[in-house]
Amino acid sequence: MKKYFVVVLSIMVFISCNSSDESKNSDTVKDNEVIISKYINERPQIIREFEEKDGVRIYVYEKEYYEDGNLLKEGALKDNKRHGIWKSYYRDGTKWSEGEFINGKMEGSTTTYYSNGQIRYTGSFENGLKSGEWRFYDENGELLEIQFFQPEPIE
Repeated sequence: MKKYFVVVLSIMVFISCNSSDESKNSDTVKDNEVIISKYINERPQIIREFEEKDGVRIYVYEKEYYEDGNLLKEGALKDNKRHGIWKSYYRDGTKWSEGEFINGKMEGSTTTYYSNGQIRYTGSFENGLKSGEWRFYDENGELLEIQFFQPEPIE
């Protein structure tokens, strides 16, 4: 009888562990948003907005969060790659950076900020490489340096 009880108890523990794992891994869909992953504390880590076309989800926007629930970064998607303006934030919600992407590569202007809101640097990318004039500033907004970059040709 004691062996029977141990076997039944083991099976119950195994079943309860498996069922709780499934609920954590299943997609949570609400108002054309899906939670892609969660932190251990059950707060969303990544949420993607989607449109449905012929029954297929097409992801169009992504938000990633810090574990405390504050927004870390956000931006548009195209073919599951970054496309368009992406923004990143410090934990307190202050903007950390803003830049443009095309097909998953940085393209166009980018700006990065200090935590006090002052610009750290501005510049541009061409096909994922630094290009043209880049300006670097100190935390008080004073210009420190100007650099010029020439992107290397892709062979």
